[in-house]
Amino acid sequence: MNNLQLIQQFSELLPSIWETVGETVSSNSPVPAKFSSPLAMRANVSELSAELGGNILAIQFAMANNPEAMQMILVRPDTVLVVARAVTGMSWEQVDDDVIAEVRPFAESIVQGLCLGLGNALLDTVVATGMSIRYQMIQLADNLAHAPSVLRCNIAMQIGEETGVVLWLMDDDTAKLIIGAEEDGDEGSEGVPGIPAMKVGGMPGFGGAGKPGFEHDSSIDVLLDVPLEISVELGRVKMVVRDVLDLGTGSIVEVDKAAGEPVDVMVNGRLVAKGEVVVIEDNFGVRITEILNPAERFRLDAA
Repeated sequence: MNNLQLIQQFSELLPSIWETVGETVSSNSPVPAKFSSPLAMRANVSELSAELGGNILAIQFAMANNPEAMQMILVRPDTVLVVARAVTGMSWEQVDDDVIAEVRPFAESIVQGLCLGLGNALLDTVVATGMSIRYQMIQLADNLAHAPSVLRCNIAMQIGEETGVVLWLMDDDTAKLIIGAEEDGDEGSEGVPGIPAMKVGGMPGFGGAGKPGFEHDSSIDVLLDVPLEISVELGRVKMVVRDVLDLGTGSIVEVDKAAGEPVDVMVNGRLVAKGEVVVIEDNFGVRITEILNPAERFRLDAA
C-alpha cells in the first residue's frame, strides 16, 4: 500500500466514525452535537506544537489492543467555551476549573463515540485505555512527540447553535491498524510510512505566496473535493432576551463593526481572512484583502 492509498482509505472511514461520535455525544448531552467535514493531513510535530502553543484541552487515550500507541483529541480554548456554554446555558467567558468540570462528560463521550466508530470500522470491540483529560500547555504523548510527523484530522463540530473545531492526532501505525493495512515498508517523503507529507498551518488555497500552508504536490488532489463551509461575518452583537423579543420588521440591529471596516471570512467557523464587500451583478461578494497566518488565527481564537 502506498501513501496515497493510505490517506484515501483512512479518509473514507472518517465520516462514518465521526457520525457515530456525534450520535454518542448527543445521547449524553442536553443539546445535539454533530461532527462533520473530517479532513486528514500530515502534520509536522514541531510545527504542530508551535501552532497549538498555549493551553489546550488534551484528551489522551489508546485502544486496549494497542496500549502504547496513544491518540489525542485536542480542543482549543474557544471551542471549550462553546461546549461549556452549550451544555450549561451559562455565559462562560474564560476557561477555568469549573468549565473543565462541565466539559469533562462531553470529552468522555467523544472517546466513547470513537471506540464505537472504530469498532464498526474494525468489526471488533474497541475499548479505550489510559484515558486522561487535562487542560494545559500542549504536551504530546511520547509516541507522537518522538515521531517526525503524525496524522492529524480536523473535524468541524456543531453543538446546539454554536460551532468549533476538534483535532484528532495519531501515529502512522494506528492509522494502518484502523484501516486494516499491513506493514509494507512504504515510506512517505519524510521517511515515515503513511500519509503524504504536508505542512500544517492553513486550508488548501489559503497559504498564499510566502505564507504557511500546505506543501502542494499531486498527493493533495485527494483532498480537493472535500466540502468546506465558507461564511462572511459582518459583525456580532449580544442582546438580552427582552430585546430579541422586541425585534420586528424595520428594526435595526447595530453590530460591533464600523462602516467601512473589513468583514471576516470564516472557513468552517474559523477566521482565516478579511475582505471588503463587493456587488457582482445582483449578488454580494467579498474581495479578499488579507489572509491571516496560523499564529494570528490562533491568537484571535484564544482571545
